[in-house]
Amino acid sequence: MKGYRLSVPAQEDLSGILDYYFEEAGYGVARDMTAEFVGTFRTIARNQGIGHKRQDLAGSRSILFWLMRDYLILYRTLGDSVEIVMIVHASRDVARLIRRRKL
Repeated sequence: MKGYRLSVPAQEDLSGILDYYFEEAGYGVARDMTAEFVGTFRTIARNQGIGHKRQDLAGSRSILFWLMRDYLILYRTLGDSVEIVMIVHASRDVARLIRRRKL
């Protein structure tokens, strides 16, 4: 079965994003965003290889990028599953964050 898992840093990314929506827009919006992220993670897991490489951001790393709303979801394939390694707002300095996290 194809599945996904979130790395610890990606779990922290998601938690921060959902906390932001909860504080700014309330429980309903945070719940809807949670459902949208989970649906996106499942889509990525079912369709491994979707997205695109960004050599300008990730160099030769085996990371793929998928856009959901204004968020980039960075993932890598692990056999028959995927690991979500980062979730970041597209306006951030993604290349610097990749280097900092040593992905």
